[in-house]
Amino acid sequence: MSAAKQLVRPVTTVLLLGITVLGLINVYGDNAEVKNQARMVACGGKECPTQVTRLERTPLGQTFDIAAEPNGVRKGSVTATVKCARSKVLIGDWECQAQK
Repeated sequence: MSAAKQLVRPVTTVLLLGITVLGLINVYGDNAEVKNQARMVACGGKECPTQVTRLERTPLGQTFDIAAEPNGVRKGSVTATVKCARSKVLIGDWECQAQK
């Protein structure tokens, strides 16, 4: 039993430290690509003038409130909430979807 404990504790420690690092990267890492994806979702898949009015970052995802002008006109502006998360829990590519 003692030999098993000597192996399990270091492996668990390394695993938990790795999860912590991945969470910190998701919160504090560069998110320019994620913002661009969220803007494209808010504009219906094309480029348009946008302004991020709220940003929430957690280890599991990012949520944006985006004021978008899909037709390029201020009168037609809409506010969209876009939630972005990794394809796997803490790793993988970012995927963004508009919230209803």
